[in-house]
Amino acid sequence: MRRMTTGIVAGLLLLSAHHAQAFDEKGGNALWGKYAIQTCSSCHKEKGLSSLAPDEKSAAEWESFFADKYKKLRDLKHDFSAMGINERQLENIHRYLVEESGGKGGVGSATQTIEATTKKMSTPAEGATSEGAGGVFNPAAGDSARGRYVFRKCLTCHKQNNGKIISPADRTMAAWDRYFADDFKKFKKDMPKFDTYGFTVTQMEDMHKFVQQYALDAKKPKTCE
Repeated sequence: MRRMTTGIVAGLLLLSAHHAQAFDEKGGNALWGKYAIQTCSSCHKEKGLSSLAPDEKSAAEWESFFADKYKKLRDLKHDFSAMGINERQLENIHRYLVEESGGKGGVGSATQTIEATTKKMSTPAEGATSEGAGGVFNPAAGDSARGRYVFRKCLTCHKQNNGKIISPADRTMAAWDRYFADDFKKFKKDMPKFDTYGFTVTQMEDMHKFVQQYALDAKKPKTCE
């Protein structure tokens, strides 16, 4: 009897935990959604799909797309886990698309679409080489929050191409510094096609800041994404 009671309690706790993590159509943060959707946009761009600009649909149409625990997205067989997108991020993406749809309201410039944002982040400046886009790499610059999404883009590419699963805790802070030094020399050695990936210096600074914050010898090393 005691064993049965324990099993029932454990089951209820598991059900409660699962429910707590369920997609909340009323939740989400548009600002975080603006960055989270870049992972989706990169995948869409590679496959020649929609750019996922908020004004592609009305607010009501986006709401319909995410209704019933984003049923329409699930019907499209999206493998969110492979892309590193969880339900909290889907809430943020949902909130961003709804608030920015049709250029009405929302966070940041109302006329700025995610396509323009992605192009700005992934295309070298006119007249500049891929390694020089955005200026000279500054190891003291960068934003860790933005770097997290750049890093996820790299991790997604690794997974899709059966590459090594990477994490910030793979190296110490000093080792990461060396990896980003000398015009990203070690990146280019490990990835001969690095210059074709279109990373700007700003993105590299952001990613550098992220891996530094969660490196092996940091206060809170991050072993997975």
